[in-house]
Amino acid sequence: MAAAAPDALRPPPGNPRFPLLDSMRAIAALTILATHASGVSNFNLANALGAYTARLDFGVTMFFLLSGFLLYRPFVAARREGRPPIGIRAFFRRRVLRILPAYWVALAVLAVYPGLLGFGPHWWRFFSLTQIYWQQSTVQGIGPAWSLCIEATFYLALPFLAAVIGRLRPSVRGELGLIAIPALGAWALRTVLQANGGYSVMQNTILCFFDWFAYGMILAVLSVAWHGREADSRALRVIVRRPWVPWLAAAVVYWFMSTQMSLSRGFFIVYTNWNYFGEHACYALCAFLLLLPAVFGDWAGGWPRRLLALRPLPWLGLVSYGIFLWHAPLMLKLNGHGAQGWIPGSGFLSLLLVTAAVTIPIAAASYYFVERPALRFKDRRRGRPDSGLAPTAAAGPAG
Repeated sequence: MAAAAPDALRPPPGNPRFPLLDSMRAIAALTILATHASGVSNFNLANALGAYTARLDFGVTMFFLLSGFLLYRPFVAARREGRPPIGIRAFFRRRVLRILPAYWVALAVLAVYPGLLGFGPHWWRFFSLTQIYWQQSTVQGIGPAWSLCIEATFYLALPFLAAVIGRLRPSVRGELGLIAIPALGAWALRTVLQANGGYSVMQNTILCFFDWFAYGMILAVLSVAWHGREADSRALRVIVRRPWVPWLAAAVVYWFMSTQMSLSRGFFIVYTNWNYFGEHACYALCAFLLLLPAVFGDWAGGWPRRLLALRPLPWLGLVSYGIFLWHAPLMLKLNGHGAQGWIPGSGFLSLLLVTAAVTIPIAAASYYFVERPALRFKDRRRGRPDSGLAPTAAAGPAG
């Protein structure tokens, strides 16, 4: 008998779980840790491989696509399979319990030690996940949490977007078109803001990043539409039988982006119009291609799936939220104490390994003592009607 999914990874009742995506969470978190270590250690600028490590922040894109896929799929499945819809209150309860307790604990502890830039005068911005709406505080506090602010905005918008789409009852193609509309709007806004010189607060909000979530939502629609009959689609048959094909394509895109687009390797990037859009599109395409073998035919084997099934990766995926939250402030503190020289050889590898050795146990403690206890309450109304507004016209039990 298969073991029950951990609370943090269990989907709403009646929905399948995609276990290989647990490992994709781990990869996303580790790539973000690696790109920060390479930037802080100056590896990005000083080494030829820095062209590649500087672009590892596409792990953020992977997180956005994962959210779009995993959170939208239950809405699509409930509608197309004739099951009761996901209750909005239930959805928000799950999201609040998933992100806020661990984030608030990390924020409070890190503000005391080692300290967080800008936290004192603007503490309420960070606790409310609104720091991205002021230019000077966007990457203050827990620096990587700027992307968490965008995630939180997506959580607020998704049930209402799903409700609108649900009322229209579109075909599969129609639903893909409806998802594409706000995604194209995000692209249009990015175009206007960049053409006007950039540096707008809106460029760090969901208004300019919704398309990354939309690509995950597109995967969700396709996953529901082709569930159990992937062999009927020529494209999906290739993914199922040859999972290395999309991964090879992702590697080619990653090489092109890293070496052929004249992108800056520093933390503070000055873009041209062309590589601003090129990087954004290539990040999305890389993440989309990497996710395909974990979404379609995760049972079918192949070396990419065997790699994702390696035992340490799913566990790292389980604690990946803690890695994301804790690593950056700890890395800066460790670097200030000379961590680049603690392991002989490469300063980048030394800082990366030392930070990982310190961060991963803290992330595990965050999961087992903060996240998991909080998540036990996420389905407390299971089997009882949810009095919240449902995402379609009919009321239904909480998911």
